[in-house]
Amino acid sequence: MKNTYDKQGKSKAIRLLLLIIVMIFSTMTYVRKDVVKAKDLPQSSNNIIPKPLSYQKGSGKFVLTNNTSIYVKGNNENETAEISRVAEFLREKLRASTGFELKIIKADNVPAQGIYLTTVGAEADKGNEGYRIATTAEEVKITAYKPEGISRAVQTLRQLLPPAIEKNALVSGVEWSIPVSTIDDKPEYSYRGLMIDVARHFFTVDEIKRQIGHAAQYKINKVHLHLSDDQGWRLEIKKWPDLTTIGGSTKVGGGPGGYYTQEQFKDIVKYAADRYVEIVPEFDMPGHSNAALASYGFLNPDGKKKPLYTGTKVGFSSFMTRDEKTYGFIEDVIREVSEISPSKYIHIGGDEALSTKKADYDYFVGRVASIVKKYGKTPIGWDPIDTSPSIDSSVVLQNWKDSNTAARQKNMNIITSVAKKAYLDMKYDETTPYGLNWAGYIPVETAYTWDPTDFAPKNLVLGIEAPLWTETIPNEKAMDYMIYPRLPGYAEIGWTPKVDRNWAEYKNRLKAQEERMRNEGINFYKDNSVWTFNLAK
Repeated sequence: MKNTYDKQGKSKAIRLLLLIIVMIFSTMTYVRKDVVKAKDLPQSSNNIIPKPLSYQKGSGKFVLTNNTSIYVKGNNENETAEISRVAEFLREKLRASTGFELKIIKADNVPAQGIYLTTVGAEADKGNEGYRIATTAEEVKITAYKPEGISRAVQTLRQLLPPAIEKNALVSGVEWSIPVSTIDDKPEYSYRGLMIDVARHFFTVDEIKRQIGHAAQYKINKVHLHLSDDQGWRLEIKKWPDLTTIGGSTKVGGGPGGYYTQEQFKDIVKYAADRYVEIVPEFDMPGHSNAALASYGFLNPDGKKKPLYTGTKVGFSSFMTRDEKTYGFIEDVIREVSEISPSKYIHIGGDEALSTKKADYDYFVGRVASIVKKYGKTPIGWDPIDTSPSIDSSVVLQNWKDSNTAARQKNMNIITSVAKKAYLDMKYDETTPYGLNWAGYIPVETAYTWDPTDFAPKNLVLGIEAPLWTETIPNEKAMDYMIYPRLPGYAEIGWTPKVDRNWAEYKNRLKAQEERMRNEGINFYKDNSVWTFNLAK
């Protein structure tokens, strides 16, 4: 009886074990229906962001050594000098991690080896920012119609090198190689921007430079600084010094604020220009103006200064729209800013003027736009500035509400910044420690899977801008977290044609940026849709 029992017991145990194994495999099969395998995703031959227009992979590699030289050649002496400045940027970038002291040499002829930066023989249809990178085992040849295009190519070249190139300390044991390939590239839109609100919370010159440098590597070419709001005025105006000593003295939540002297602003502008990034200054009017109203009593109907404001409500402040003292003050501001800002644009705000009557608003934005144009600049304004009868196609609309009917009718150029898709201060999800959610959550996929033509006709789209409002962004760590990794996707929307963009393929390339971002010290958010999608083996 014992042997019979043992046999039956063993038989039952075996059947039970087999059943458990079947159930486990069934569960795994079911789970795998919902998990995308990395090998099943569309693959790219490169990890470059923004995705180049054309990438042809070859065989072999170019190896950078301490004996490599950078050769430069322009169509004239001025162009050669400008290309040399780009070469200097490249040399400094390579030096930190490789330790190489590369020579920069003006070349009369095409070199047999090394890195060659030139505008000679470039195609005009590449435009100001287009380029070609032709890499062989002996040479990396970068050709562009303008030095600006060479600069964009250099940012691509960084991504062709091993990720350790982004470290700021000497790295050993790495072969600094670039794959043999040919890249032809140019942008879809001429305006690809990042906006930083320095009014709600102030950020130092070095903090802003750091963000410019990081954004430039993804070919962002505009950084829009929101320099005034209810909580702070952040740029020195020499005729009206109380704007900064009083209006710039605080921030959201109280505590010390800050401001840029005109010399500091020019320093930011130069740093950006060295990377072919344009700084677009904004002074928000007629609403969002309490910092100015708290600085000078004559800007208020009763002649008295308003109290400083450190909250986050909007819509309560307004300039006097029918008083000539207002326009004299604004012209002083525009005059001084135009003298230190080489940007073709000055942003005049125009949003959430809830305390300004519509007729007064319409009159005001028309007057201010005309002042901006008087000083040779193109005005930009937030919607609903396009609804003013005094605004025409000489003004650019920055569209944040998807309300641009008047702009379409007037053939105004449009910068697409629709809040539910492009606002960097919107939380990724309910667990995000910073930001807001009034326009909805914007995970990385939502940030990437749209196009400016979803909101405006392509012939009117100047480009795209991703704004970071800083009511809840107190420091650099928080700023990094909300900007990255969404900004590379916004950069790609602005650079790469819609037909060439695919989320499943893009997130492979974005995942490959992780090591680079870590090496640069970027405190990025690790979105589950990107960093866990390939767990299935």
